[in-house]
Formats: sequence, structure tokens, C-alpha cells
Amino acid sequence: MIVPTWCGPSAEGEARLAPFFKLGTLLTSSVNVTPYGRSLTVFDPYLVDGQREIMDTCWLTTLDGRSIDVFIRAMEMAVSSGCAIFTHEFKGAASRVPEEATAFGLRRDHILVEILAGFVDRSDKLQERQHQGWVSATRESFEAMALPGAYPNLLATGDDRAVQTYGPNTKRLIDAKRHYDPDNVFFSAIPLPIDSAMAGAD
Repeated sequence: MIVPTWCGPSAEGEARLAPFFKLGTLLTSSVNVTPYGRSLTVFDPYLVDGQREIMDTCWLTTLDGRSIDVFIRAMEMAVSSGCAIFTHEFKGAASRVPEEATAFGLRRDHILVEILAGFVDRSDKLQERQHQGWVSATRESFEAMALPGAYPNLLATGDDRAVQTYGPNTKRLIDAKRHYDPDNVFFSAIPLPIDSAMAGAD
């Protein structure tokens, strides 16, 4: 599934869509113009009470034969139909922003890999262990080729990869956190490597 997003004059958006129709034979093709706000609700029908989700993430420099082999093996080992892997490309103008100008530490073309396992949440812990095991094993399969860090919005609190994720911006972000949120009120937002002085505010 390809979901191109364009913000600007519609004529320019149509021109940017043209390359997608040159990819060869498509199984199905449907292109619609959708306001951004509505596009954010596209997955709402799949949000179900009682559904448990386990997620992890890593970054790759590119999709090549080696990494694609890992994708194929991971899906062959999927423990249920609730297992999925998504990729998101980060490239273009966003990758040319200087590192010191933004909180996001990885400013180069790369692929975000999102590993997701969903299952019905119930008292039986076997499904949870199986799905957690698949997510962990899949991420570990990418470790030899993955870039340091991971997408911060998907990191769990206390994940050591947060330090690598923010790179040279870590100290600046911690200083801002200490200044604007000294009581650590927003501790449950995007994980940030917090020094020992801030950790006590949890």
C-alpha cells in the first residue's frame, strides 16, 4: 500500500503522483484526494476495544536484497495474521535539514521499519509471549544492518536507544526539558534520555 501525502497546489500533487503509475502492473489502484484531517482517520475502523498491540522499530539505510530477505523470513515466521511490518521512507527536503535545527536526530535518507503484532487481549499469556517473541526476533534480525537509534515516537520509556536517536541534540533537549518541565509532568510523551536529576521527578 502506498499512501502519498502532498501539501500544496493540487496540480503539483497530481504531477508528483505520476511516477507511481509507472511502477508496472498494479494489483489494484485507487487514487483519491482526501483532506489531511480525514486521512488521519483512515485506520479508525480497525481500532477495536480488547485488541492488544506490541510494536517495535528500527531504521535502515535502504531496502536492498539483504533487508528484503529479512522481511520475507519474518513474515514466514509470523505467529498470527495480526503480525505486520510497515516501512516509511524519510527522504527529500526533510533529510537536508541541519541536525542542530531540529529535535529529530537522524537527518539523512533512511527507511523506518515498524514491526507490529496485534492479538485479542485476554488472560491467556501464551499469545502475548508468542507475539512479543516475534516482534523482538524480527527487530533483532535487522540489527546487523540497522542504523543506531529508532523512531522516538515508538520507543518505550527507558529504552536505551533514545540516546542514539537524538544524537547531538540530546543535551539541548534535556536542557529544554529541565527548563520548561522541571516537574516532568509530560513524562509519558515521546521518550527522552533524562539525566538522574530529572529521573527523580517520575
